[in-house]
Amino acid sequence: MRNFGYTEEDKAGSVGDIRLWQRILAHSRGYFPAIASAVILSLVVTAGTLALPYLIKTGIDTYITATHLDVAQQSSGLTRIGLVFILLTLLVFVVTFIQVVLLEWVGQSVMHRIRQRLFSHIIDLDMSFLDRQPTGRLVTRLTNDVQNMHEMFTSVMVTLFNDFLRLAGILCVLFLINRRLALLMSIFVPLSLFITVVFARLARVKFSAIRRQLSKINSYIQESVSGISIIQVFGRQKNNDNAFQEITLEYLNRTVAQIR
Repeated sequence: MRNFGYTEEDKAGSVGDIRLWQRILAHSRGYFPAIASAVILSLVVTAGTLALPYLIKTGIDTYITATHLDVAQQSSGLTRIGLVFILLTLLVFVVTFIQVVLLEWVGQSVMHRIRQRLFSHIIDLDMSFLDRQPTGRLVTRLTNDVQNMHEMFTSVMVTLFNDFLRLAGILCVLFLINRRLALLMSIFVPLSLFITVVFARLARVKFSAIRRQLSKINSYIQESVSGISIIQVFGRQKNNDNAFQEITLEYLNRTVAQIR
């Protein structure tokens, strides 16, 4: 495919690059207490989530299947367990809501700091750099890419952390209840981790291709709008329309390839 006069030759950094994470964490200074609070809330959410199925087990084994208890005792015991279940569900909901709001505040604050520094950096750049770089590409870097980092702070990291804690908690509870069943389930953990790592690497490549193509689309739109009078003078409307359809079709193909 043609590049229409501009290319994306920069390479994405590695996830395991310590310097890259140091640069990201440097922007998070001042928010570590809030992040630590979110981690503590994750522990509460995990404990509450694991306790819910245990309450159901207790209600079934202790009261529903207990033939030596009369109906009144069974009803009283199930009522107590039901109340605890409802209160615990409400607690998990409230704690999860607080955690989401807290991480959203941290993410928005960090992204605001990054955007301010990027804007100041672009303002101080030489005019020769701005002449070489399409405006649409720079706008993509300042908007879409930073927004993706915001999603990493507020969604991806907390989801991965919560899922990891939940998985570790489930295995611990299984070992306490039934060691043979826990050992059997542990067999699938390395396989799941392997599939996750492979999928993450493949998705990273696909997402980078989508991001580069989106940058091309924004650059092409910006250049076409700013030079619309020249396009009309030379009668290039049809050519520009075909070129735009070409790059948007490529964007569609790359997006579809990501979910195949």
